[in-house]
Amino acid sequence: MDINIYYPYNIPFWSNINLISVNFINNENHEINIYFIKDKKIDKLAAIIFPFNKKKYKFPENSTIAVFNHKSKQPYAYIKLKDGWTYIYP
Repeated sequence: MDINIYYPYNIPFWSNINLISVNFINNENHEINIYFIKDKKIDKLAAIIFPFNKKKYKFPENSTIAVFNHKSKQPYAYIKLKDGWTYIYP
C-alpha cells in the first residue's frame, strides 16, 4: 500500500468498488474543498486540498465533483473525473 495515495472521505481503501487515480494540485494560497455530486446536487465532502499542495487520490469510477474556493458558496468548477488526469487549481 502506497502511503502517498489518499482516498475521499467515507471511501475505504479496502472496498471492492472500482477506483481511478487522479491528482490535484492547489496553486492558491487558500484551501479548496471538493464535494461529490449526487443526483445533480452537491453531496458529501470528498477532500480538502491545502494551499500549495499536490495530492494523489483514488476516487470511485464515474465520479463527478464540485470544486469550491474556501469561502465560496458557488462552485468554481464541476468536473467528471478521468483516470490518470491531473487537475490544477486555478
